[in-house]
Amino acid sequence: MTQKFETIIYEVEDGVATITLNRPEVLNAFNPQMNQDLKEALRMAKEEKNVRAVIITGAGRGFCSGADVKSFAEGVALEAFQKMVENEELMDQLVSPYDLIRVEKPIIAAVNGVAVGFGMNLCINCDIIIASEKASFGEFFVKMGILPDMNGCFILPRILGIHKAKELIFTGERIDAKEAERIGLVNRVVPHDQLMPTVRELARKLAEKPPLAIGMAKRLIHEGYGKLFDEMLKQEIRYQAQLYASEDHREAALAFLEKRKPVFKGR
Repeated sequence: MTQKFETIIYEVEDGVATITLNRPEVLNAFNPQMNQDLKEALRMAKEEKNVRAVIITGAGRGFCSGADVKSFAEGVALEAFQKMVENEELMDQLVSPYDLIRVEKPIIAAVNGVAVGFGMNLCINCDIIIASEKASFGEFFVKMGILPDMNGCFILPRILGIHKAKELIFTGERIDAKEAERIGLVNRVVPHDQLMPTVRELARKLAEKPPLAIGMAKRLIHEGYGKLFDEMLKQEIRYQAQLYASEDHREAALAFLEKRKPVFKGR
């Protein structure tokens, strides 16, 4: 079964749902339409009983190059975040870690290329990350004058340790697949042409495991984060709204589009 959304392809075969981010011409940059499509695809994977495991990957050369910077410059993100601060119920309209956590089935990120910004944090919210040797990762948010989304400031230190997480978040530097494996960011790196065969084999193995046991184990792992996880996600929205309103953020977005070095003034 294959279903095509405007920005995503959703396929189910042998108990495995594959969600492919499908804006290859911009390295699958995340925009409002992809936000809507990804939420719907994850909902389908959650509710379809014949789906026992999920793969998320990207079309073309990239996994996801982060948010579409054009929307930053146009103020779309600022307006959305300000509304969410005023009404927390609107937070559910944005793809969040809970969209993946509520899918009580194993989710594997098959990282075929660049995964930066939202792309990297989508990966770290999956249950297992398998990367191609051509993959790369980066918390690019600082370059846009904002902070990591998808609860990155909560999750990344728990994966890498606080000092390495701060280094990646503060510098926004990109690391290659080999380094990502060395520091424990990804489970495994494989040759590029073996990425999807490797991930599909793993997904099929997981699909054969008892779904109730995996589902409850996933639920219990995330319940261990407790209320702090939820409060950190809400605080992220509040801080992000302030940063999107800053002169530094607008300067970063304009400089990116104009292909020049930004000049930050701390306001």
